[in-house]
Amino acid sequence: MIILTGASGGIGLEIIEELSKLDDILAVYNTSKPTDIKIKNVTFSKVDISNHDEIKDFIDQESRKLKDVTLVNMAAVSIDGLLANYDIEDWEKVMSVNLSSNFIFSRYLIPIMIKDKWGRIIHVSSTNSAIGAGAYSSSKTGLDGLSKTLSKEYGRYNITSNIIKLGVFDTGMFHKLSDKNKKAFLDLVPSKKLGKTSNIVNAIDFLINSEFVNGASITIDGGSS
Repeated sequence: MIILTGASGGIGLEIIEELSKLDDILAVYNTSKPTDIKIKNVTFSKVDISNHDEIKDFIDQESRKLKDVTLVNMAAVSIDGLLANYDIEDWEKVMSVNLSSNFIFSRYLIPIMIKDKWGRIIHVSSTNSAIGAGAYSSSKTGLDGLSKTLSKEYGRYNITSNIIKLGVFDTGMFHKLSDKNKKAFLDLVPSKKLGKTSNIVNAIDFLINSEFVNGASITIDGGSS
């Protein structure tokens, strides 16, 4: 069973069809349920992942389905602003969604994984670090420490924790950029090509089937970083 957060938009939404070929999916969304996804082994669940109690309730409700769980933490939010003037509530929101939710999901799923003697935790991060993206970059950097610690604490139970760091992909978000920004991003990629969602699903498949890859970080950015 794959639990996918951030399933209602961006890359999370765009990988669902390919990801569903690997296993059944519990797809977590926050606000708007996708209406154009009709796949038999994909079930959508509304969860406010910034709310600790909602995450716990979701896992409790679905516990009977949870066997050989892969957690794919795709959810993310970015609120731009220079740090000296950054709103504290915005900072806490970014940290809550991008970092704390990863910990909370892991916190409640690990006992299930220990019982199964199998589990995969995959944190999806980014190579992005730019002026105005301090909160986002800090939250994603925090995933490095979280994932490393999880890998060391629970590797003995055949539970792995790894990070996938993404560059620029051929998704809806990229196409919303101005032509100037599109060119700027593409200029960083040696091949001048955008990543495809199949690259991400291939990496997830690899990590699911690789028990000796643990505490690692896989960068998928076409060599731009």
